[in-house]
Amino acid sequence: MKKNVKIMALVLTASLIVPLAACSKKTKETRKKRKTKKTTSVEETEKTKKTTQTEIEEPFDDSDPTDTKAPSVPTDSVPDMLITLPEENCAIEFPTSETFRYTMDLTLDTEKNQVGGHVDIEFFNYSEDTWDELCFRDYSSLFEEGSGAAYPAATKTNGALTEINNITDGRSGEKIDYRRDADVSVVWVKLSSPLAPNEKMTLSYDFTAQIPTIADRYGVKDDVFNVTNFYPILAEYTETGWSHEAFYNMGECFFSEISQYDVTLTVPENYMVLSTGTEASSKTDGGKTTYKFDAPNVRDFVFCACASFEKIEGDYDGTHINVVYDKAHPASNQMDECLKACLKASQDSLAAFNEAFGKYPYPELDVILAPIDAGGMEYPNLVIITVDSFYCSSNSYEDIPFQTISVVVAHEIGHQWFMGIVGSNSGMEPWLDESFASYTEIVYGEYMDVDSLYFYYSESFDDLKDPATQSSLKASDIIPINRSYYSFRDTGSYVMSAYEYGKMALYQMEEILGRENFHGIIREYVRRNAFTNSTAERFFEVLFEAAGPNNENLNKLVEGCFEGVGPS
Repeated sequence: MKKNVKIMALVLTASLIVPLAACSKKTKETRKKRKTKKTTSVEETEKTKKTTQTEIEEPFDDSDPTDTKAPSVPTDSVPDMLITLPEENCAIEFPTSETFRYTMDLTLDTEKNQVGGHVDIEFFNYSEDTWDELCFRDYSSLFEEGSGAAYPAATKTNGALTEINNITDGRSGEKIDYRRDADVSVVWVKLSSPLAPNEKMTLSYDFTAQIPTIADRYGVKDDVFNVTNFYPILAEYTETGWSHEAFYNMGECFFSEISQYDVTLTVPENYMVLSTGTEASSKTDGGKTTYKFDAPNVRDFVFCACASFEKIEGDYDGTHINVVYDKAHPASNQMDECLKACLKASQDSLAAFNEAFGKYPYPELDVILAPIDAGGMEYPNLVIITVDSFYCSSNSYEDIPFQTISVVVAHEIGHQWFMGIVGSNSGMEPWLDESFASYTEIVYGEYMDVDSLYFYYSESFDDLKDPATQSSLKASDIIPINRSYYSFRDTGSYVMSAYEYGKMALYQMEEILGRENFHGIIREYVRRNAFTNSTAERFFEVLFEAAGPNNENLNKLVEGCFEGVGPS
């Protein structure tokens, strides 16, 4: 997600508050027609599972048990699909082919605000080109003191250029030098001998990164360490060469390969650590605790650490969920209730998204309430949610308690599918993760039967297919939706396009094709592209294979709101 807080609040206002007035006139019959089918409730699943440390309220459900098969649109308007689509709650299989492996021995120094250690990367040339040099992304260096590179128009930061030493080619044992571009996050390593297609190698290096004192996805504030994008990671190689688009402190702007992570992390013994993957072991000695984490089939490794984390735990359908906040710095006097609401939102999100997109394949999910200058931010198996009085308080206008933060939790968990499982080049096609993750808010709302989260898009924006609307949005730099971040004229148009109108377009695809059909199409898209980096072309290929080329409303929507795609 990663929006500026003011922009995020504006978008949430449009998404959450305005629809309440609009849906207040809806009849009970209309509400019932829109209800999603719940095949397995959290309550049913949780009867067989143990929730530790706290008793969690059962997920919200006011559904009519006699209406479990009500379609989202009248059945005579739902078109037949031309291909067989995966069933709800289908398994998402991990790749059986070889992947990269990062073996990391790390230390967090909480006095110097530094993280570093030794890294071995086992990888192979998956392209048809010979690699004479490698490109790494070193995002930590963008926070160099005084440069403000991570915040081009805002705050000066107090980070530093990452120290990188002892780069070694495992094939020969030779030490290798590196150079940086003017964009200091782009690091080039000249190989001692070229790496041919399909050839494997190991590269090793030592590094030390400075963690800035800032409330951000990478930073420390109030003794909460958000340690993300902190080590030099191998960039993606595409048909045009090494991808190294400029960093932007909005949305999901990272692009990496599925890898296996074997991580050893040493921290002060009084610090609790939540991370990508699962904890395999821990050992305390001499005032330090050393953890071992296993993180298979993920695009990145991140962790959060704090000496005063308060944690509650729960489960949903084989996934263990941890939710934490810094009890030394509570954002409101409702933090215990807020924590429970976030756990409940996590369980409900997994219930909704497992059904709609395919079952979350990992054994753990961590939700960190921490200082961050955004609504939230997603990482593999871990999401960071902003902690402040607005998000961490329950408000009278909400349909469910703590609705605002619950929707943010749902959005960030939605990214586990659209960024995590199905990756993409977020700089060049930001809609593939942000529009899809924003659409998951609606899926969550449908599952929870909360009208204000989805009726708005049906009733007020059904004219996205209309040429006049499309012309207006094009003039406003909102469409085409499937464009690069760098082609928008300003941040506002990017946010409205990638987060809001992309969500609306996907929701209208659902209305045109029927909810069950459209969710099945997304499951097929996930199945084909799981643990790869996808493109818009791949999504529309699945869409039109399933829906066919002759759906007039779908064609108007797609050809008007997107560029270069449509039925073949």
